[in-house]
Amino acid sequence: MRIRPAREDDLIDLARIFATTAADLIRRYRPEQVGQFSVEPESRLFMYRHLLGTGRMFVADDGRPVGFSAAIIRDGVWFLSQLWVLPDRQGDGIGRDLLDEALAWGRGATAFTVVASPHPGAMTLYLRASMHPLWIQYEFTGEAKPDGASSETTALTKNDQSWVDALDREVRGAARPEDHSLFRSQATGLALRREGEPRGYVYVWGDGKVGPGAVRDRADTGDLLVAARRTAAGPITVTVPSTNWTAIRELVAVGLRPVGTNTFMSSRPLGDGSRYLSSGGALG
Repeated sequence: MRIRPAREDDLIDLARIFATTAADLIRRYRPEQVGQFSVEPESRLFMYRHLLGTGRMFVADDGRPVGFSAAIIRDGVWFLSQLWVLPDRQGDGIGRDLLDEALAWGRGATAFTVVASPHPGAMTLYLRASMHPLWIQYEFTGEAKPDGASSETTALTKNDQSWVDALDREVRGAARPEDHSLFRSQATGLALRREGEPRGYVYVWGDGKVGPGAVRDRADTGDLLVAARRTAAGPITVTVPSTNWTAIRELVAVGLRPVGTNTFMSSRPLGDGSRYLSSGGALG
């Protein structure tokens, strides 16, 4: 077996590895979610093309792909976007080798980060790489009718990027304009404003996913969520750092419930999760 850089023609095979391995992860560690989620491999291709074009992907090749990793560097911060190994090949050291390759590519980064699944083997790999838990990420889901009056919202455009970058550096520890370009192309971006001044942003996806999102002041979190719920107009899923008590209170109050958790880990303190809604595991 060898670890090699990924190519464009690998991507559908890597998406199939993800679909198979994610289903196994749910069965083993989140049995209450079995049957609730399905992943079509083709639906991952836009994300994998983005990772291949703006980061680095590695394949564990044993005559065919049996695992892969992907990492990006944004504003000097390294993030492990993907680490998946087929269930029947786990325990062979493949995940460790894939992680080592991604870490070597990121040598010199100012911080190393990941959103870790509940898999104990993966968590151990990250701890050994000096990434430690900063917060739990709760995935809330449900249908809630928007209530209350929200502040003014406008479409989020590339002209907003400078203040979005500054806000991302506060709440995430790094700006990521290349990812916002992807988000704007795939989701509806909203800018929350008060008296014309930007207060925060959020993205709403066609499948009801909400995030990423961020606010300058925690007091604006409720308005941001109201705007997102109005745009979604149906069931939503929001991934919230455990330190974002304001968002958690708002979501529970309107009837959403937590259905799963992951852990955000970092090699040093980073960002302010109390003002952030995550984009999920692939881009943080």
